[in-house]
Amino acid sequence: MYKSIKIEYWTFPEGQDFDGIEEFVNEIDKDYFLTVSKKRTDALGGGLYDLIIEISEDLSLIELAKSYIEDGIKLYIGYQAKEIYKTIRKLFEKNKDLNPSVEQISVKFKDCKVILYEVYKNGIEESFESVINELIKVASEHKKTFKKAKEIHIPIFKHKDSYNICKYRVKLNVDENMTEFKKSDYLNFWGIKTKKKEYVYNFDNGKLKKKKFYTQESYDKLFDWAFENGKLNE
Repeated sequence: MYKSIKIEYWTFPEGQDFDGIEEFVNEIDKDYFLTVSKKRTDALGGGLYDLIIEISEDLSLIELAKSYIEDGIKLYIGYQAKEIYKTIRKLFEKNKDLNPSVEQISVKFKDCKVILYEVYKNGIEESFESVINELIKVASEHKKTFKKAKEIHIPIFKHKDSYNICKYRVKLNVDENMTEFKKSDYLNFWGIKTKKKEYVYNFDNGKLKKKKFYTQESYDKLFDWAFENGKLNE
């Protein structure tokens, strides 16, 4: 089975790299084809030394859902993530002064990409296994929609932003008006994108509804439009 990992992070133009990055690369590369990209930026603020990780797996989410129901095959992706995090913790322990973190992890299946966002410290690590298990169950119960799914965003929040321009969204990088985040957020609302439609899955009632939701990228575009058209509610 072909497996790969892409890791990206940002440093200042003259900023130091992670201490022990070579050992980190060698350890992960035993099991995966690994690509590490270090990018340099003059921008101030957060995001420096925050890892963005993409795990590619040579199977589809729908195939995995069928296997889970028909054969009870033990899910291995959660185990692999645990092993990756062991290596990440070693790297972060050596680089405490850089205040590193994991910003997001995505699992790229053959049919869709699942993106998990870090909404509190170690949130993805604590929730990854339960999220993947629930993902298989939800996909098996809503096969018609999930067969068309291109992206799944976890978690989504049903909470109006500071400018009152959207209702369903990811945790925002700037001007976030929510102050408390917890593990249960990962099994509250999910956002699902197909080629033409967007849905929000509600764990409380187990239902998918056709709803517009915003990632950071689409929210930034919405904010710019609202600003240019005098629609911001400050």
